[in-house]
Amino acid sequence: MYKVRRIKYHWEIMVTYLATTKIYDKFQTAIPVEVRKKYDIEGKNYFIEWNINEKGKIELEFIKKLSFEDMVGRYKAKKPIDSLKLKKRFKKGEFR
Repeated sequence: MYKVRRIKYHWEIMVTYLATTKIYDKFQTAIPVEVRKKYDIEGKNYFIEWNINEKGKIELEFIKKLSFEDMVGRYKAKKPIDSLKLKKRFKKGEFR
């Protein structure tokens, strides 16, 4: 978690320590309980996006997977779409 405060004309970011994890043989790690609870991360419904900021530090962002129902109404098409055919193709896994 970051706290940002302004000191005169400079910005200072204060980082709060949250948890530590181990990296296993095949470069796997676990998301700590403290993080899962704080950010309401549950099961296989998330991706982790890894970024490197301007200072060279690694930042993680948890991105929730969208279901077909989540996507309905969020996007506009350039031409008409048959939503029933699209839903069938989506369920067959054609968009993975």
